[in-house]
Amino acid sequence: MRRFMKSAVLLCVGLLVCMEIAGCACCPPKAPRETMMVPHTEEPVAPVGPVEPEPTPPPVVEQPKPEPVPPAVVKAVEDLDKQFPGLFTFDKDKGLFMFNSDTTFDSGSAVVRSEAKTALTKLAEILNGDQVKDRHLTIIGHTDSDRVIKRKTIAGLKALGKPADNQGLSEARAEAVGAVLQAGGIDAGRMTTEGKGQTQPIADNRTPAGKAKNRRVSVYLTPMSK
Repeated sequence: MRRFMKSAVLLCVGLLVCMEIAGCACCPPKAPRETMMVPHTEEPVAPVGPVEPEPTPPPVVEQPKPEPVPPAVVKAVEDLDKQFPGLFTFDKDKGLFMFNSDTTFDSGSAVVRSEAKTALTKLAEILNGDQVKDRHLTIIGHTDSDRVIKRKTIAGLKALGKPADNQGLSEARAEAVGAVLQAGGIDAGRMTTEGKGQTQPIADNRTPAGKAKNRRVSVYLTPMSK
């Protein structure tokens, strides 16, 4: 009996081992355990709209350099300056004549003084020469920052149809210089005049010396526009 029971026990153990290895016929086979995978998520990307192109900067336009003043004309202007010292300065590189208003006009006046008129008439003869007769003259009046308060100046500007202020005075003086040059032979079509009043100082208006420099009439000699 003991031998029978021992044999039965061994048989049962063998059956259990076989079932663990091969699986039970009445039960579905176990699926192999899969490794848990964590899904990869990407950062949400914001929708991209149409990209506006950056504005194109305007092209840089180089200003043409002023044509040099012929040496013969420079020599003639320098000789004129020696005849009328202190009346004007000349920058040959810029083609710029700068007339000192204090020596060109009486205080508060837009009437060219006699000596300055003589110098401007001779300058017109020089600028009518063959070497520069194709050049344009831009005449610009400037003042200091002091207000126009003299009754005579105010009356004179009103008679010319100008505002009774620094702007009007600068315009009147530029036109007066142009009128003298025209009388000396410069064609009116070669000239333009304008006034800048006190807006373009070249010195400190808080000092008498600075104010004197700011009271000026500039004449630019430039190529004629085509």
